[in-house]
Amino acid sequence: MNARQLKIVAIVLGVAVLLYLPRLFRDSGAGGSLEVGDGFSFAVADSVAGVDIMRADGAGTIRLERTADGWTVDGYVADEQKIRDLLDVVVDLSSEEIVARNPSNHDAMGVGEEGRRIEIRTDEGASLRFHLGTRDTRSGGYFVRIPGDPVVYRLDGPTGGYLSRERDGWRPRAIASVDTAGVREILIRRGEREAVLRRSDGNWMLGDAPADSSVVQRLLAVLPSVSASGFPTEEEEAGADFTRAHAAIEVFSAGSDDVTDRRLALSLRLLSDEDAGDWLARLADGREVFRLSGLTVDRLLPEDFLPEP
Repeated sequence: MNARQLKIVAIVLGVAVLLYLPRLFRDSGAGGSLEVGDGFSFAVADSVAGVDIMRADGAGTIRLERTADGWTVDGYVADEQKIRDLLDVVVDLSSEEIVARNPSNHDAMGVGEEGRRIEIRTDEGASLRFHLGTRDTRSGGYFVRIPGDPVVYRLDGPTGGYLSRERDGWRPRAIASVDTAGVREILIRRGEREAVLRRSDGNWMLGDAPADSSVVQRLLAVLPSVSASGFPTEEEEAGADFTRAHAAIEVFSAGSDDVTDRRLALSLRLLSDEDAGDWLARLADGREVFRLSGLTVDRLLPEDFLPEP
């Protein structure tokens, strides 16, 4: 075989390799594709049904799942805005920025077999996977790798940050929102001590006497956005007995123009967690448990309005 024939054979083999390689990394599912060739690329052709975030070192899986009632994270209500942000970017990912080819770099970059892995499930049953590594502190973005491929890419944009969240980062911290313009009555309790605040002709009364307006305003300032400071562990949540709540607040708003008509706008039960220095809270008609800071509880249940112990 002469030099000219060898050159032709080499060209044919090269073309064949270029045509075949992308197929090695393509998911055949109808819901999308995950491939390498010119770079890391991922596109979803139909709706995302769920996202599994398998944490590093076998520390468990965070499951985001679309249900008939909306998105959940490990069975808890998920933050709708955070889910929308994720779906906006996860359906179309791409990168041509190769940062490593040697498998010996995988563990250091967080894309080794024991690192964080992402699986995206679609309505059509496609399962699309990639390794999500650590953040590239020099250039931004996150390291990503397709299973079975040694090449590591840098994925820019917010996707890596979203998928690096822990479970509580996907949960909404908003507990309740009360329109204070219509609030007519507030009942507060700590232990056996109780007090009732009523608004009459625009003035707040504590019993038969005017209530301290500055304390009332601090209380009312919390009501439009009662927000959690965090969440308890599953064990703490399971052990929380709200039938024996240490404190409570109930807020009533005007139900109509009839001054005798009112509706319950907020009913919150609280348990003091002395070890943590804060409180566990749950809506009276809810099932999810939150943490409230001591400062927030002190504003909602001001000692100034309660009788002496």
